[in-house]
Amino acid sequence: MLQIKNDKNSGMSFEADKYPETCVMKCLAKHCDGKILDQKTALSELNLDSLDLMESLFELENYYGKTLSNAELASLATVEDVVKTFCSSTTQT
Repeated sequence: MLQIKNDKNSGMSFEADKYPETCVMKCLAKHCDGKILDQKTALSELNLDSLDLMESLFELENYYGKTLSNAELASLATVEDVVKTFCSSTTQT
């Protein structure tokens, strides 16, 4: 499990990490007040409103240089789904 404190001064960015899974989890955690996450956590359990979820996904799209299709967005149910979606063809170093 990973606990990340929400930094109100960080704006729309999240702290990058050399492990893609950690980057995704940090980005999501930033929008849910540092709730403890693991990869099996359902996105619905994060109590993110739709805007917070979309902001998180937009940040990840920008970071990884990947645009998600509507089908990919609709298939995201857990933190693990988000990790797999963004980390499957990572081009960011």
